[in-house]
Amino acid sequence: MDGMEDTEPPARSSRLTLALSLLGLAGFLVLQGLLLRHFIRVDTRPPSWDQADHLEIALDYRQAIGAGRWGDFWYLAPKPGMPPFPPAYHLLLRGAYDSPDPARAALRYNWFYLAILAVSLFGLARRFLPDGRALAAALSFCAAPVVQELCTTQLLDLSVAAWAAAAYWALLAAEGFTLWPGSLAFGLLFATGMLHKWSFFSYFLPAALLGARALRTPSARWKALAAAALALALSGPWYWSHVLILPARLLQASADAAVPFWKPGAWAAYLVSACGDLGPLLWGLGLVGLLLPQRRPRFGDVWLLTAWIVTSYAFWTIVPNRQMRFLLPGLIPLGVAFAAAWPGWLVWGATAVQLAGAANFVFGWIGPLRLQTPLMPLTFLANRPPERENWRIPEILRRIEAERDPSRPLTNVTLVANDAYFNGPTFHWHERLLGLPHARLRGVNRRLCELSEFVLLKDGRLGPESVISGLPEAAAEIRRPGGWFQLAYEPAARWPLPDGSVAVLYRQRRSRPKPVAGRALTYAYTEAGGVKITDLRVSLGPWDAARSAWTNVRLAADRLEIKGLAVREAAAELEDFAFVPLYEGGRGDYDWKDLRLLRLKRVKVSGLRVDAADLKIFLEKRLPGLRLDEVRLDKTVRAAGRWRGRPVSAEAALELDPAARRLRVRVISARYADAPLPAALFRPIKELRLSLDPNPETPFFIDVPGLTIRDGRLTVP
Repeated sequence: MDGMEDTEPPARSSRLTLALSLLGLAGFLVLQGLLLRHFIRVDTRPPSWDQADHLEIALDYRQAIGAGRWGDFWYLAPKPGMPPFPPAYHLLLRGAYDSPDPARAALRYNWFYLAILAVSLFGLARRFLPDGRALAAALSFCAAPVVQELCTTQLLDLSVAAWAAAAYWALLAAEGFTLWPGSLAFGLLFATGMLHKWSFFSYFLPAALLGARALRTPSARWKALAAAALALALSGPWYWSHVLILPARLLQASADAAVPFWKPGAWAAYLVSACGDLGPLLWGLGLVGLLLPQRRPRFGDVWLLTAWIVTSYAFWTIVPNRQMRFLLPGLIPLGVAFAAAWPGWLVWGATAVQLAGAANFVFGWIGPLRLQTPLMPLTFLANRPPERENWRIPEILRRIEAERDPSRPLTNVTLVANDAYFNGPTFHWHERLLGLPHARLRGVNRRLCELSEFVLLKDGRLGPESVISGLPEAAAEIRRPGGWFQLAYEPAARWPLPDGSVAVLYRQRRSRPKPVAGRALTYAYTEAGGVKITDLRVSLGPWDAARSAWTNVRLAADRLEIKGLAVREAAAELEDFAFVPLYEGGRGDYDWKDLRLLRLKRVKVSGLRVDAADLKIFLEKRLPGLRLDEVRLDKTVRAAGRWRGRPVSAEAALELDPAARRLRVRVISARYADAPLPAALFRPIKELRLSLDPNPETPFFIDVPGLTIRDGRLTVP
């Protein structure tokens, strides 16, 4: 950053330069508004994976607030496979539902965050470049392809970048926490960023060093403490209330498409991708400018820009799930380094290229152009123009709603696809948006489509290779002639899709023949619905030919294993029950080792037993690193042992709420490393509650007459 540091601090830039710069900034934002308007008017593609999740979270907040469900508002259930998100972004996004097209309306909020980013970056750059080059720093970065992409999609990462730029601007204005306005503004903006996303702190590791320095300086100590207290007071309550569920979910989410940082090429991954995502000119010129010797810094805080980038890069390289949108807030200083280090003609020429690239990103006139070099591929003119594409999702969902069996309490649909615009989150958001209460899209598991009335196959490209594990095998089973799937399901409808694939809807065959001729069956061992069953006795009731199901079935088993939990002496009655065997030999041979459940309306549990020893084994399997010394069942469940070498203990009550039809684990007390944990921390953990009404996991009613915990056993009744 030589050009920024070879001269003494110049006089304050003229008012004319500032006025022209602000006019240029306003013109850029007008241009961005026009580009975004064009994209919104033309594009008809549905929201993709995470985008659909964010839109649905905003809808969750809207409905919770509208109904006055403040407990749900504070402890909003996270989406499958995702951690809970802080509320700020989604509380603003819920306003998109005032529009008849929320997905398109949500994009308008991106202009607001882009304006914050542009203004903040301009203000930050003026501390180092009190001339027109501060405008170039802001425009070149905001016109980068990755920023333009975030402007045209329903993700929260643009908001994180915007608040990061604003917070660093305030941090610099605080002059090492010696000025009250900048210090308090930093605390406020840091809290705002943390209430948008939990990763916001990762871009502010240098700020922690500034804070540590300030604590040793009497004139700065109280201002630094006040900034920290303000940030903690505003953002701390939400994080404290989610502390037990957030870390585990974050680790789970970060493992998606994971490549450990010690693998070859991991540390260069962002170097390669940033070339196209930021534009080769901004990336190359900015990186070189950042690395130039800093001989005579104009201000003592120039080092902060380099530290901002380096610490962010290191943090997000260690995180195994690497996407440029995660690192983007840490690369903001590249705009300043680029504008400061090079001659004005080169800076403005490169900025003009970036601005042309922003227009090309939306209109797609040229490119993308890829040039292979010995170091890395260079991508010029990356673009993502809007497309008028009909992915048939509302049409498919309405067809399912029209053809579903109304006697089923819930209609599960197994989706055999995971493509950008044809995936579970996108379908689920459309279900909510269309107000279709019955259909529930499910993903494929090792049992393919158990208890699903419909199966929806994207016959063609299933999705990107990295996210379709198990789907090719499922598609092959669906197509296999004479297999169990074709015995149980039949095609019901087909739709052509924009990428040349075909969506095929399969429905359970109606008027299927009874698979078993007798009235009683015995199995030494079998599996059904993921449950391993030993010594099963089955008594079959009347067969309903119209529904292709038994009206009622009585079961008794010596032992069940449900997700690793051993249940003994189980007895139950099933209503409206049907299955198909995987065995494909001659009829009359019922020695099947496995089967697929097709239909089940209600399970009436009449008896079962769980022993303390079996519960101990189950808990140790479910929580890796846990070793229990004892588990006691006597009115409550008490357990004590060690988790990863630290002593732990807990006592919980297992409560059956007949009115709410819910089985709930209520934590009475818990200790970790001899320190008590507040029982209130366990309230938001939805895994501690089991609904007895139909849901996508168990699409049938469960009736439990009562629970007894006594003498080392849990028994029903």
